[in-house]
Amino acid sequence: MNKERYKMPVSVQVILFNKNNEVLLLKRNSTGFSDGLYGFIGGHVEKNEMVINAAIRETKEEIGIDINREDLVFKSVMNRKVDKNTEYIDFVFIVKDWQGNIKNMEADKCSELVWCKPNNLPKNIIDFEKYLIDNQDVFLSWGWKT
Repeated sequence: MNKERYKMPVSVQVILFNKNNEVLLLKRNSTGFSDGLYGFIGGHVEKNEMVINAAIRETKEEIGIDINREDLVFKSVMNRKVDKNTEYIDFVFIVKDWQGNIKNMEADKCSELVWCKPNNLPKNIIDFEKYLIDNQDVFLSWGWKT
């Protein structure tokens, strides 16, 4: 019997801070995942793509700025359970320096960009992303029943 091994999707989350220590949030729209909620820059890692390159690419695609590799600071990795059939490994990075002007590059998927203080986030933020802000551990688990 040749049973294929389970493969877990990998995604990146980019937490972008400005000089006032505010975090950038994107309000999701028409994506099919957490629409109407605020979240970070992020997305799936593509085949043959390094995680760090995915973070740089997703940031450029979503808000139009350039990030140097040395400005991506690893924060944590999360083993996340979305539902009974979906699990992810998320690599989380913090960015405080970039080049270019921030603009909404995916208006069909994002209805607004907002800067918020980490201690004053909107109520309608994606739950695990608020957890990423609040938790300083390098390895995190989310959504698993223990």
